[in-house]
Amino acid sequence: MKDKSRFVDSAKNILILLLLISAVFLFFKAVLYEPDSIFADFFPRFSDNREIVQPDAGQTSETILAAKPVYVLVTTEDGSHYAVKYSSQDREKMLSQFSSALGEALGSSSSPAEISLAKWQQALGGSGVFFDYLYPQPLWVIAISLGTDVKGIASSDSARRLFLGNENGNLMLYYISAVSGKIFRCETALSFSTLASKISEYPMGNAKFAFELGGAYENLDPFFIFSGETCDLRAAGVSNPLHGDYSKSALLNVFGINIRAASEYSEADGSIVYVEGEKSLRIESSGRVLFNVTGKSGIPVRHSSENLTINDCLSACSEIVRTSVGGICGDAELGIADIDSSKFPSEISVNFQYFLDGLPVILPNGSYAASFSVDSGFIKRAEFYFRQYSLSGDALVALPEKQAAAIVMASGGEPVLVYEDKADSVSYSWIVK
Repeated sequence: MKDKSRFVDSAKNILILLLLISAVFLFFKAVLYEPDSIFADFFPRFSDNREIVQPDAGQTSETILAAKPVYVLVTTEDGSHYAVKYSSQDREKMLSQFSSALGEALGSSSSPAEISLAKWQQALGGSGVFFDYLYPQPLWVIAISLGTDVKGIASSDSARRLFLGNENGNLMLYYISAVSGKIFRCETALSFSTLASKISEYPMGNAKFAFELGGAYENLDPFFIFSGETCDLRAAGVSNPLHGDYSKSALLNVFGINIRAASEYSEADGSIVYVEGEKSLRIESSGRVLFNVTGKSGIPVRHSSENLTINDCLSACSEIVRTSVGGICGDAELGIADIDSSKFPSEISVNFQYFLDGLPVILPNGSYAASFSVDSGFIKRAEFYFRQYSLSGDALVALPEKQAAAIVMASGGEPVLVYEDKADSVSYSWIVK
């Protein structure tokens, strides 16, 4: 009887052990293979989608959300200008034809040589292609977005306006420095013939730069383009995606905050705040989200080399934008609108803007789509405005360029046509830049 009793006890122990192993297996299966498991948030390192997404070293250059040119102008051999500012379809066609030449010009450019305003204006009167990004972009960011890189002195400069022109059959790169305000010309390794055949396909245009129209427009930005287009925009709608099925857990995981470990409280205005250690995330009912770190740490920026670079910072910020506001913005795109790297490597700030049909979106209270502050290699603060845009087949007919220009003639500046987000609707607006 004792032997039989021992046998039964042993069998029970083995069965209990097998059940325990099975339970452990099923537990980790839930963690590892079920993204929506209630356990997944406790093990972010093992979960498929719970890591703070950052680009792999060596590939950071491909992740930067560079802006695209907002305006493109082609000058034909007879000196006439053909410009596109408001038609996204025509703009994309022109960019598909000339972007590769801009990239090759940047990649093969020599050291920049300063030129006079008169030389710049003379160059703009000759055959070539003019690009206006509206917001200054570092030249190396433009080059990276076009699949190349820029070396030498020009790599540390920024520009909003660039021009590919002809000088004795050679393709020259011109730009206005956003850092110094000076105008520079660079020789490139390209022949102008690489552009000439494509430029010849364009008809005689009636676009003009403001400086070409004489004293009547002397208070305008001299390089404002009168495109001659009708200012027709596609109508758009807007919504707050945080009111839908967007996972707040996923948003918290972007910033390394565990929803199960964080303390949560609500504020009188309906905002929800999550706090875990020194990190906090405030989600407002309007769609605004604020991430903040009170201590010395934060989200570490992965280095692509031994020393931190601006490339690393922009890549890390771009990837967070991509996995947050950029992933649910609908028909909009995002691009860099402003970079302050004057205190790098100790500090850098970068702002991203929504673009709808190629034009910038002005958010309520002058907000950006996303803003970051990086301090000593850590993202310490980030602010987002979650919006989701949908373009429709309806048209918005805006005030013509010449009328918009006449309104700002007294005060001067540059009239810019934008989409205006009014929180519950989207319209157009002329702003003065």
